[in-house]
Amino acid sequence: MTHHSDAYAPPPAFPEPGPHGYGDLGGPTDHGEAHRRDLRPGPSAWQRFVAWFLWICAAPVLAVLGSRAMPDDGITPVAQLVPFFPYAVLAAVPLLVLAVTGRRYLLSLLLLVGVTVGGYVVTSAFLPAERQAITADPFDEGTLRVMTVNTLYGSADPEWIVRTVRAEGVEVLAVQELTPEFEQALGAAGMGEVLPNRLTGKVEAGSAAGSGLYSVLTLTEQEKGESSTFAMPSAVVDVGGVDVRIRNVHPVPPMPGNIATWKQELRQLRQVTRSDTTAQIMIGDFNATYDHASFRDVLGDRFHDAWRDKGAGLERTWPEGKTLPVLGTRVPALIAVDHVVVDASMRVADVHSRIVPGSDHRAVLSTIVVR
Repeated sequence: MTHHSDAYAPPPAFPEPGPHGYGDLGGPTDHGEAHRRDLRPGPSAWQRFVAWFLWICAAPVLAVLGSRAMPDDGITPVAQLVPFFPYAVLAAVPLLVLAVTGRRYLLSLLLLVGVTVGGYVVTSAFLPAERQAITADPFDEGTLRVMTVNTLYGSADPEWIVRTVRAEGVEVLAVQELTPEFEQALGAAGMGEVLPNRLTGKVEAGSAAGSGLYSVLTLTEQEKGESSTFAMPSAVVDVGGVDVRIRNVHPVPPMPGNIATWKQELRQLRQVTRSDTTAQIMIGDFNATYDHASFRDVLGDRFHDAWRDKGAGLERTWPEGKTLPVLGTRVPALIAVDHVVVDASMRVADVHSRIVPGSDHRAVLSTIVVR
């Protein structure tokens, strides 16, 4: 009987490897790749901190950029954020660079959209509507020189205002936050000599509700405009044979407690101005910037903002000279809430602002070619 030793048995056959190696057939597997993946370093604590820090810095910037795209700004905090849109566009640029270099792809995409679209909107503010400069003779009967000033509860310098009116050849002056004491101070400074015609409304002691129109031209078809929180008087003047209604505008500011009233008063202003077929000029403290959708609704297709017409860019009128309560630092004007708004048929020869001693608003002066 022949004995066959196991030593001479043929070696067992190994199975063919599967598509993922031997592991899928129960044979030996290549753990090298998985092991290498396990050893690949993850984000460090510093990298995670930088990523979160970028998002924290970008969040308010993105909020301001997004507020500009809102069709309705009659809510908090949209109305309060919108005025800072140009600054948010500037702040988004370095954040975009940091996000790209840090490979924060989603944040980079959001900031890129904000910088691109926002940059286009901001740049348009520097492009005048008229390619050629408009010259206007201040003595021409077809032109009108206007000025608006918010007196900050009557704390502005009345003598400075009268001197400016005289030196600048102002024909119509709109005053907001007019108090009885300031009205008397203007008279004592000689306002009646340069602008003898006057229309006022809601002039009350210690109140910001008072407003007034002062004019060298006769004021006809007078309206005190006392249905709003702050008076918005208006009257018609004859400018070179053209009847023009001058409207002193001053809605309430869009503070969280006033947001519904602010929205309503701007809506009413839009309705009143659209229903009046007389040529119109609106001047005053609109408590809104061009970036507010409610302000652009007031303009519509009929009216133009003088700042935009002249390509004045990032002109600012408020809060000039305000002092921070804690730091005690004086704040320069940051946003433009004071405007001269004209009918589309009119042309703006010039518009500029002047610092008013004692007020937190700059005065706005403009020469308008009516015909």
